[in-house]
Order: sequence, then C-alpha cells, then structure tokens
Amino acid sequence: MQGALCRTWAAICLMSLAAGSWAATPTLKPASAPTSTLPTAPKPAQVPAPAQPPLGVQPAVDPATVAAARLLEHATFGPTAADIAKVKTLGQAAWLAQQFDLPASALPATEDLNVLRANWFNNMAAGQDQLRQRMIFALSQLFVVSADKNPYASEMQPWLHTLSANAFGNFNTLLREMTLNPSMGKYLDLANSKAPAPNENYAREVMQLFTIGPVLLNLDGSVQTDRNGDPIPSYDQARIADISRALSGWTYPGTSTTGANWEKFSGPLQPRERLHDKGSKTLLLGTVLPAGQTAVQDLDAVMENLFNHPNLPPFIATRLIRAFTTSNPSPAYIERVAGVFASGPAGRGDLKATLAAVLTDPEARQDTAGASRGKLKDPVLHTLSLFRALDATVVNPGNAFWEYSQLGQKLLNAPSVFNFYSPMTGLPGAPGLFGPEFQVYAPALAVARANFLYRFLSGEYKGMVAINIAPYVSAAGDVTALLNLVDARLLQGRMSPAARSAIAGSVGATTDKTQRALTALYLTAISAEFSVQK
Repeated sequence: MQGALCRTWAAICLMSLAAGSWAATPTLKPASAPTSTLPTAPKPAQVPAPAQPPLGVQPAVDPATVAAARLLEHATFGPTAADIAKVKTLGQAAWLAQQFDLPASALPATEDLNVLRANWFNNMAAGQDQLRQRMIFALSQLFVVSADKNPYASEMQPWLHTLSANAFGNFNTLLREMTLNPSMGKYLDLANSKAPAPNENYAREVMQLFTIGPVLLNLDGSVQTDRNGDPIPSYDQARIADISRALSGWTYPGTSTTGANWEKFSGPLQPRERLHDKGSKTLLLGTVLPAGQTAVQDLDAVMENLFNHPNLPPFIATRLIRAFTTSNPSPAYIERVAGVFASGPAGRGDLKATLAAVLTDPEARQDTAGASRGKLKDPVLHTLSLFRALDATVVNPGNAFWEYSQLGQKLLNAPSVFNFYSPMTGLPGAPGLFGPEFQVYAPALAVARANFLYRFLSGEYKGMVAINIAPYVSAAGDVTALLNLVDARLLQGRMSPAARSAIAGSVGATTDKTQRALTALYLTAISAEFSVQK
C-alpha cells in the first residue's frame, strides 16, 4: 500500500516540505484545533536565511540491511541498529526461531491500572521478546477487553496474561481460555449469563469479531455471494440466541458452588448447572446439540463448532496479515497463510506456524514496494518505532497515556469491542483499498501526532522518554552528513530524493545545529517514508 498511503500522507505532510515552508522548529496547531490541513509555520527568525548547502552523494542502499529492517518492522515494534545487525548475522529463519523460544516478558501483578499499562508499554518498547509482544498487541485488538468497563488492574491482568501465554500456542486453546477468562466474562457479560434469558453479547462477538466474521468466506478471504450477488451471512439471530443458551451457566470463582458469584478475577469462570439452559440448541453449519447436556458439554461443542468452521482460517489469516505486514494482502497471500492455519505441520490453529507464514511469505518479504502494499503505523507503533530507532530510554511513560488518548489509542482503553480502529476501514481517497489505522488519523489527529513526536525529540517529555540527539547535533554542521545519519537510523538508506531535498531545504534554513538536528529528525519521523510500514 506504499504508493496509495504515501500519496495520502504526502498531501498532509510533505506538501509544505516541498515548498520549503516548515521552519526549523515547526509550530503546529494543538490537537483540539478543528483544522483540515496542516498550518504553515512562520519562517525562521534569521534574516537573511542562509543559502541551502549543496547536497552530497547519498550512500548506496545495502539490500541486506533493508531486508533485515523490513523484517523487524513487521515482527517488532521497530528496528534498532543492534537488531538489524543480529538479523543480518543470524538470518531470517534463525532470528525468528530465537524469538519464538524467548520467555515472555514479565507482567507483575499490580492493583494500579496505570502501572499495568506502563508495564505493558515498557515490554513493547524494550522487551527482548519483541515478536511475542507484537503478537500480544495484535491479539489484543482481536480479542478486545477494555478498561472503559473493567476499570481495575485486577480486572484486566487475566486478559493480558492469557494473550501472552497463548501468543504462539494453538488458537483452539486461546479461544477456550479467552471464553472463560474472567476479564472477558465481565466485558462481554458471559459471566452470570443464565437461563432462561442468557446474555447474547459474547455469543454475538465471538462470531462477528473473534472467529468467523459476519459473512461466509472462501479460503483466499473473498466473500461468498448468493445468486443475486449479495454476501451470504455466516450466522443469523437464531444462531446468536442458541449459542448464548449453550454458553449459559458460567460464573466467577467464589463461595457459592451452585449459584452465581460476584465478580472475582482469580481464575477462569466455573460452570453452574442450575443456571445452564438444558434445552436443545442448533449451532453453526446445522450442528444440533441434544437436550440435557451439561454446561461444559455445550461449551465444548460451541468451541469445536467455531474452531472447525471453514471461515476461521481466512478470517484469522487476514486479521494477522493486516496487523503485521500489509492492510491489502493479495488473495493468494491470504490463502497461503489460511492454508497453514487450517492444516499446517503442527495441525489446525497453530499460531506459531501461522505467524511464521505471515512474516515469511514471499509477498511480505518482497523488498521492492508495490503500489498497494504496507500499512500506516498507528500511534503506538509509530512512536515506539521512533524511540527504538533512536535508542531512546523509557523513563516513566505514565503521563504520556493522556496524550495517547488524544490520539485515539490509549492502551487498555479501547473505545469498543471493535478496537481502536476497525480492520475494515477503507483507505481515504482509494476505493477498494483498506487502511484501518486511518480511522485514528483524521487531519487534526495527524497534527496532534506530529506535535507529540516533536515534544519527545525536543526533550520536552524527557521525564517520560529520554532521547539523545547529540550525535545528530554533532553532524549538523554538514547537511549531507546529517541527512545521511538520519536516513541510516530511521530509514536504513531508503529516503527518497524528493523527501531528502525537501527536508534539506528546511534544515538549511538555519545555522543552529540543534535546530537542524531536530528538524531533520522530526520531518523524517512524520514523513510518509517513516509513518508507513512498508
């Protein structure tokens, strides 16, 4: 999606650059300003402005470095110089194997939601198990639970622990454990859902969002249609009702061994037969459950019914591809990954094998960008990839989460079960293409994100994240040397001539080395070439 995304983002970010209208210290409107375009910052105070020095030769791009960086862009929260060197030394397969074998970063028990949020953020920023952390992040946006309804750390930790423990396991186990997870039990009301009027929330969302989606799919992700060309629904209201009945009769751990217990998050939900609907139920694909089954028997049947549904492989394949590599995979890419999920060497539902297929597919590893390939980084991925590229140190991210909330992505606080942004969001101005992250990237949010990044680079937020720009200040006496350094660290030599020329124009507008360094880093960080994961 690089071409389409770059055109969209270039209209916002690089238009002013090309005209040389951004000053060395850009001044943008605050996020609350109802603006649809980026404002033009005033010219620097120096009069007259120094002439732009001629640019020297841009170093040749090293294909091995680019290949390593692209793998890390897909599999981590952003490449670092050290990780690029490691991938180049080990090779792709060995690096992935090493990542799969690493133990999970710890998430210590806490009663403070802000501490839990910060611990998770720290793991994403600096955890050695980057692949697991990226998978947890992806799965957290599939199996959504939110502190908007579960406001205490104890109500969110079981959910995060389940995602971490099952990140490279089998989807069947993940689905079962998430269904009985007390965090999910509260969020989607499965806990204490009982006959004769069980709650339908979990039954609806486990189909719509977690497993099969609302319409029937082919293995390549394409939608099955009827003779009139309309999509064929994968379930109806009757199936929601019957599955909610089949999943009735589960409660929190507690003192009552026969009835409902009040909210408690110390373990999975427990069955209570007198709360369970004992009638016959019809599941998906015409599967009929006989009357008189226990709560455990009916739950097992629902899990198997969903796990073996033909929609599950292409549905999960598409979600994981969009989370890791590209918003617009080809049908062939989806089908290859779905095939591994359906019947890979480790059996159906192996998430480790499926994720490896996502990351190693020829379409993902093709280093020459296609016009519709790539994905816009969301606020968390965008900022963390900048921090990691610059070897920043996360000091205390607590106050930053208010800023993330203004950007539409406060960790642990998804606004709905549909996540921070829908995976079905279209790419603005490009009918037929998807761009999920653009849902949190309206023009005002683009300005707010740019401001957010600049404050980190300038040291305004050094109490949250410390970034050392001294090497860039040292190089700033020579525009070419500065741009080569920024290009190497943030883009591994992939800065386009157009972006390079535009950024150089702004850098050359001042002789102040600190401002030159800030300008080069900032404008590169908000450019299409860094904002879009290719």
